[in-house]
Amino acid sequence: MRYFLYPLRFSAPVHFGTAECGGGLEHTRFTLPADTFFSALLSELYHAKENAYADTLLQKVEAGHLRCSDLLPWREAATGEWCFYLPRPILPMMQAADTDSVSLSYRAACEETAAWKQQKRLAYIRASRMTEYLANVRAGRPFLSEDSFGQEVLRQRVNCREIEALPYFVASFTFAESAGLYLLLAAEQAEDADFFADILTFVGHSGLGGKRSSGYGKFQLADDCLELDGTGIYGADDAALYTLLTQEQASWQMALSSVLPAEEDLLAVCRGNYHLRRVGGFVTDAAVPGKKDSICLLESGSCFQQRIPGQMTNLGTYDGHPILRYGYGLYAGISG
Repeated sequence: MRYFLYPLRFSAPVHFGTAECGGGLEHTRFTLPADTFFSALLSELYHAKENAYADTLLQKVEAGHLRCSDLLPWREAATGEWCFYLPRPILPMMQAADTDSVSLSYRAACEETAAWKQQKRLAYIRASRMTEYLANVRAGRPFLSEDSFGQEVLRQRVNCREIEALPYFVASFTFAESAGLYLLLAAEQAEDADFFADILTFVGHSGLGGKRSSGYGKFQLADDCLELDGTGIYGADDAALYTLLTQEQASWQMALSSVLPAEEDLLAVCRGNYHLRRVGGFVTDAAVPGKKDSICLLESGSCFQQRIPGQMTNLGTYDGHPILRYGYGLYAGISG
C-alpha cells in the first residue's frame, strides 16, 4: 500500500458530536473518527445524487483498495514546520518507583505530581516525538507537551420553532489560522488518491459534522495531497509518519482509526490494550428518524500485537438502503 496525507483547513467552526456525552449539542470534540467521517462522505455524495462516486468509493473500500485514518490534528509551528499529531497510545502507564523519591523536596514532589496529572490530559503526540514519549513511559517519567489547535466555544441559541422561544447551547471548536485536521489514506494506486482528493474537495463545500445549516464544518485542502515516502517534505513529522506506518513488525500496532474486529480476531484484541466507543443513534436526515443498531468499536490509539483488519458492518436499513458503519483498521507500528 502507498500512504497519502491530506491536510484540511477549516474556514468555519466545527461541531462533532460526542455520543459518550449523550450526543447533546452542548458537547463537542475537535477530531473526527474514521467511521463517522466515512459515513458523512457517503451520505453527502448520495444526497447530492453523486451515486457513481459513492458507489465507487464503497467498492474500493470493501475490496481493500482504500483505508483511511481518523481526522487528526495538525498545526504550523512558528518556524514554518508543519506538525502532525497521532493519538496517544493506549499502553500500560508504568510509573516506575523512583528510588530517590524519598529525597525529593516538597516542591519537586508537587511539580512531578502535577506533571503526571497534565500527562493524563494529553490526547495527541507529535509523530516525531512518539519515540521520546515511549521512552519516557518505559522509564516512568512524565511527558510534557504544550500544543494548542484552537478554542472551544459554547454559544447560546434560541429555538423559535415552538410557541415559546427557548434557549439552548451549542458547543463548537474554532481552529487557529495555522491549524486544522489531516487524513491519512492507504491506497494501492496513485489514481485512488486523486479520486479521494476530488471527494474531499466536493464535501468541503457542504462541510462535516453538525449545525451545517449554520455554516459549520466547511473546509478546503490546505495543500495538495502528499504521498509519504520518508523524505520529510513538511518537516520531521511526515517523515516519522511514513516510518511508523510501514513498521509492520513492531512490538505494538497502534490503531489510527476506530476498528470493528471480526470474531476470529477477538483473541488478538484480548491480548492488546484498548478503549471502546459505543456508536448507534438515529438516521438524523430522515423525516421520521430511524433507529440504528448499536455496536462498540475499538478506539484509535488502541494497541495490539498484530494489525487487525477490521470490517464493515450493517446497522440496519433505511429507505431500502443499508446503514453501513466503517470499521477497517489503519495502523502505526510502535515499540512500547
